[in-house]
Amino acid sequence: MNTTETSRFVAELRSRILDGTLPAGTRLDAERELAAHCELSRTTIRAGLQALASEGMIQRKIGRNGGSFVTTPSGDTVTSSLQLVIGTGGIAERDLMETRLAIEPQCADLAATRMSEDEIGKLSAIQSEMTAAIRPVGNPADRPAFLRANARFHLHIAQGSHNHALSAILAGLIGPIEVLTDDPHLVGPGQLRELVQAHEHIFSAIKSRDGVRAADVMRKHLHAHIRLSSKH
Repeated sequence: MNTTETSRFVAELRSRILDGTLPAGTRLDAERELAAHCELSRTTIRAGLQALASEGMIQRKIGRNGGSFVTTPSGDTVTSSLQLVIGTGGIAERDLMETRLAIEPQCADLAATRMSEDEIGKLSAIQSEMTAAIRPVGNPADRPAFLRANARFHLHIAQGSHNHALSAILAGLIGPIEVLTDDPHLVGPGQLRELVQAHEHIFSAIKSRDGVRAADVMRKHLHAHIRLSSKH
């Protein structure tokens, strides 16, 4: 089996499902027909269909009325698909950061007006975890703890926007590129403190229910992150 051909087949079919060319409920051609149409082996087609089924893109049914059927993409489906595409290395880090720049200010704006008091309280707790991670008494910063809290902070804001599309997209984007912050040569103690301070400004704006300011400080924070990554 040619793994490159399988990946291309999966990417093509996934794209057609996500853009609506193959709507939910569509029954795909049989393996033999797909193999002939795509000029691929049935083994390659079978592996590709199994991969799409594991992503939740299609459902495979056995029996007289069986076959492979397109499912309705959920938030988890979008997230896992993004993570898979990013994981293959096909998207540059700068492209990912610019995508975050396009959606996270909107997330912050919406979260400022839509978050419940309990959700804001949880965001405050996450912010405190970040602060504690870089200021341990007599010890160097706990970078793994900082990274976990940093990712949770951004994801919690996206979830607080109560827009499932935005939160699903961000969940697929944020994990792979947070690795950058774990480079001690690029992000030293001073930069970590600046990141915490930026998050404090974002939290303050959301707590004040100021969507415009929340979006603005989030935008500035991400621009700073892009400048940082350009030095890598």
